[in-house]
Order: sequence, then C-alpha cells, then structure tokens
Amino acid sequence: MPQMSEKEDCTFSLLHLVYQLANLVYLQRCDGARPACGPCIRADRANECEYADGQGQTQNQLLEQQVTQLESRIAEIENSVATPIVLYDPYEAFHRSAAGSQSGQQRDPTLHSLMASFFQHVSEVGFFLHIPRFLQQVSAVPSTSLPVHTSLTLNAIYTLGAHFSREPQLRSQEATFLSRVLEQLPTALSRSQPVAILHVLQTEILLSYYFMDNNRSLEGIYHSNAAASMALACKLHQIRSSRYLGASTGHATSAPYRLNPPVNGVEEGERINALWAAYILDKSWSIAFGSSTAFTEEDGKGMVIDTPWPVDLASMEMDPLPVNLRSSRTVQTFLQSSGVPGATVQSIQALYAQAISLCAQAKNIASRWSPNNATFQSNFTHFNNRVEQFKSVLPSIASVDPNRRDLIRKLLVIHTLAHSATLILYKPVEAQMVALNGRSWMAATAIAATLRNVDLNMIDFISPISAALWKTAADVIVRGYMTARQQSNISPQQRASLLEPLNRILSAIQKWRAISPLMNHHASAIQQAITGL
Repeated sequence: MPQMSEKEDCTFSLLHLVYQLANLVYLQRCDGARPACGPCIRADRANECEYADGQGQTQNQLLEQQVTQLESRIAEIENSVATPIVLYDPYEAFHRSAAGSQSGQQRDPTLHSLMASFFQHVSEVGFFLHIPRFLQQVSAVPSTSLPVHTSLTLNAIYTLGAHFSREPQLRSQEATFLSRVLEQLPTALSRSQPVAILHVLQTEILLSYYFMDNNRSLEGIYHSNAAASMALACKLHQIRSSRYLGASTGHATSAPYRLNPPVNGVEEGERINALWAAYILDKSWSIAFGSSTAFTEEDGKGMVIDTPWPVDLASMEMDPLPVNLRSSRTVQTFLQSSGVPGATVQSIQALYAQAISLCAQAKNIASRWSPNNATFQSNFTHFNNRVEQFKSVLPSIASVDPNRRDLIRKLLVIHTLAHSATLILYKPVEAQMVALNGRSWMAATAIAATLRNVDLNMIDFISPISAALWKTAADVIVRGYMTARQQSNISPQQRASLLEPLNRILSAIQKWRAISPLMNHHASAIQQAITGL
C-alpha cells in the first residue's frame, strides 16, 4: 500500500460523511413546531421530522457526531508533527465483498487529494451523479481496469480538483489530466452503454465549467452544446412527461442515445438532475456570454421541458417518486404561474434551476422590448411580479448553519441570479440612464448587499457565472454614479457612499482572481472603470 498522511485519510472520510449529512440537514434549523417543524414542512418531509427530545439519537445526530470526531482528529494532527503512515482506502468498506482481492488496491495520495479538492466544490460545477455510488464504482477495481467512460469522468474530476487547489504541486497536474480527458472523450461513447452516456454527459458539463472559469468561451460553449444535445437526444427533458408517456422514464427511442428504463429511484434521480445540470449550464453561457441557448422550449420541435425539478438523490434511495407521478411544461408553468413559487421545492438545486430560468426569461422579454404594446406591457408586469415573488420566498443566507459552506455558496449565487433577473429585465427600460431610485440601481446594490452577508474567506471557489453577474451589477452602479454626478455636485462623502457597493463587488471578485482567469478578467475591467470615475 502507498503511504499517505492520516490527515488526508481523515479528510477524505470526512468528505463522505459531510455529503451524507448534507442530505439530512435543511436550510433552516428546527423551529420546534409540532407535529412537524417548519423547515420539514416546507421541504415536504413532515413525515421524516425528528426531534432531539425523542428516544435515542437521530441519524443526523449520529453523523454530526462522527463529523465532529473526525474534525477533532484533523485538528490534533495539524497541531502535532505529522508522520507518514500506511493506511487503507477509506472507502474499502463499501465494496469489500464485491471487489474480493481487489479491495486492497493501491491508492495514489495525489489522486486522493485531487478528488477531495473537487468534491469540496462539487455543487458549483453541475455534478449530478450519485456520489457514494460513483465512489464505489471507482474504488471497486484498479484504475487500469476502469471502463473508459469512468476513467474519463475521473480525469475530468482530477482536472477540476487541480484547478480548485491552492497547492502548486496539485495545480501543476491540471494540464496533464485535461489532456487525458480531451484524448479519451471522442471514443468514450463507442459502445453507447446507458452508464457510459451519463458519464460522458457528466464529463461534458465538467469540462464546460472548467473552460468557463478559465475564460475560454469557445471551448466552453462547445462542450455545453454537446451536453445539451446529449440530454435532449436521450429525452431527459421528457422524464415523467404527461404529454409523452412513452418517454415517462426518460429514455430515447433510437440509438446511439437509448437509455433503458431506470432500475431504481437513484438512477432516475440522476437522469432528472442530469437534465437540469445541462439546462443550468446552457443558460449560464447564454446569460453570461450571450451565446445561443439549446433549450428553446419550442413546442413544435419537442423541446419543452416536462421533467420534474431537480431532486435530492439521497431521498430518492428510500423514497423514489410515486409510480404514477407525471409532469408537464415544468419551466413554462413556473414562469407563468401567479402563485407563490418555491413552496414545493425539495432541493436547493431546484431553486438554482428556477433562479436561472428567471434570468433566461428576463433576457427573452428584454430582447422584445415594446413599450407601446399593451400585451407586452402586461407580460412585462406579470413577469416582474413573478421575480419579486421568487425573491420573497428565498431562504436567507443568514438562516444557514455557517459550517454549511456548500449551501452558503449556492444560496449566494441563487440570490445573485434573482436580483440579476431584475437587472436584465430593466436594461432596456433604463437604457439611457440609471436613476438612484430606479429598479436597476436597487437590484445592483442588492447584489452587493448580499455579499455583505457572507464571509467570503470561507469560500475558496464559487460558480463562474457569478463573475459575469457581478460585472453586470458593477456596470449598473458605474452608470448610476455617472448619472448622479451629471445631475448634481457630489461631495466626497456621497461619492464614497455611492461607490461602496462597487468596491464591495470588486473586493469579492478579487478574492478569486488568483485561481480564476474569468474572475481576473472581470476584476481588471471593474478596476479600469473605477479609475475612470
């Protein structure tokens, strides 16, 4: 067995426990309400609500206890002189019976570190595969015996793990693993196995996010389009459709993208989340870079999304979707509804998908700006109200446990997207000037205010779409300041007050510019704008 530090082993084990705990902890702490607490009711999990005053410990408490023990051990190691010791694969227990003589396979400490680095930020780059099952698959056999599609996804994970890392030794591996991914990708679908299709789709999504963060738009859009094309070809947008009953399990009718019906709830959940991962990525490129969208919602071309909103994969293990559940026009229904959105959302990823669909629709409406058209004005007003309703039901970042960095990161992006929908919608309305009491200014400063509620030092990486959204908000603040300066004299105190949101946005972007070429690009542009004021 190779030598690796106990800290690495504890950290990797902690990663898995935190993932399990993430599926049990809700956005808000229990409020003690009976017979089920508020957060459980809002998450549609009233039947699962448990209280700390019952007999014995809940699964949540047991996991938290294990996490605390591992964190304490890591702290002990960090405060002592660490010495290399021989350790077995921390995931060996998952596959000891299945792997037989392979269960003691050798593990490379560098690869473990890259994987740990990746999974610390997995929610930011569209990873939809069931993590425990994926880890079992990659641990069950030696790396030399892995199927091409599994090796492909692993190399994409290592590429991003190196990209996320602040350690020079790990970052130096980035180009090597990227080269392997790009070399394997063309032949990974040669056998067109269902599992291979999903792994290739996952890899396309990971690559696209990688290129987005590296400000390589041509390559990123290419892989985003490939991911969208695969998702649509597999009919993932028609899972549980009430309009296409033959596709209710989400499988295509013709090769090479034919998927067999899912064997269990987790597999179906992966397909549902795969669709939305491709959708979110596609809309991210469209919103941030102005590229054409593949998910056009064109009814005549069979492009309308009927698939239910993203699901919690851990819940799908024990509580899969009802057999007779059907869904229709998911995005369209959400956008057109006049009720309070989000009431039945069961995952934070669903909020993410809804937030980005609002931005995409805002862009669509703004592109058809027609102030003298009564129908347009009615649609504009309805949609504006829809955006405000969505904002009103979003969980506050302050309500999240400070230790849940994954939720804090995700909610920061969701809140930013929600305010960005207003910015995009009102762009043609306030094209000539940005008034300090106008909707654009208020939305831009709200984005900056959201940053005030987050300890950015806790966040090593955030979804790259944030850079473009913050740059848009910064541009609005610059225009608002220039409008105010043209209308009246501004005192030094007023200048400082007006530019405070702009400086806050710049400070946030600068936090990640060292590892993100995209953040660096936008930070430089904002700095240049400030210099010219």
